[in-house]
Amino acid sequence: MINRDRFLTHIRDSEDRQTMTKILNKAQKSLKNYIVCGTEFYSPYEINMAIPIIEQIHDLNYFIYGAYENAERKIIIFYPSIFELTKEDYPIGIIKVEGNFNKSTLSHRDFLGAILGLGLKRGKIGDILINENEALIIGYKEINEFIRLNLTKIGRNNISIEHVDLDYKIEKEDKYKMVTSTVASLRLDSVVATGFSISRSIATKLIKGDKVKVNWKLQPQPSTLVSSGDVISVRGKGRIEVFHVGGKTKKDRYKVQIKRML
Repeated sequence: MINRDRFLTHIRDSEDRQTMTKILNKAQKSLKNYIVCGTEFYSPYEINMAIPIIEQIHDLNYFIYGAYENAERKIIIFYPSIFELTKEDYPIGIIKVEGNFNKSTLSHRDFLGAILGLGLKRGKIGDILINENEALIIGYKEINEFIRLNLTKIGRNNISIEHVDLDYKIEKEDKYKMVTSTVASLRLDSVVATGFSISRSIATKLIKGDKVKVNWKLQPQPSTLVSSGDVISVRGKGRIEVFHVGGKTKKDRYKVQIKRML
């Protein structure tokens, strides 16, 4: 049996504890029943939090997978150490959506909203990649089949859906606008305001309203300092990355370059 209390004693955040409990429950199920068992899809922050804990579980192997090399959202596949994991054991797959659309006409939010509108849970859906007239959705196999049978439109766009093999070549196209500016400080509220072209007061309201994550973790403090490489997402607005922090200007402001994802 897995001693959950021992593994979770150092985790103070209630949401993090809940996430880790779910992951440990899957590990326990795999050990107890000698089966391959997959978790929900998790962010890089959650995966990195889980690794040092699951590394301590004896007689259990794990594999972290998101269907392609640079996947953001991934699952943890647990399997007994006496097993040999094959691709047939992977519980997730890929579906291809085709139609007359692109990133400028349909966004990630449009796709995710349509999928969740079918009554599905976010944890069963991985990355959604949108290209010209085509989108790829990664999810649990049974969920993918449900989507294929029930999703006929994204917005006003008619679509067709088919399953594709896990070996399907996936190319992630990161489109962004580079924002070059100066900020009074590297506080979160200041960088969010600059990156999304909103006032600092609105940025502060969004942060205090639990709508802002830094490196995939909720960050409710406007005074939090950010640095180069930090990824900041704002619910309903999108995502930015602090690409570069330079020196200071004569007016004592920081020079910054911010990638705003499109």
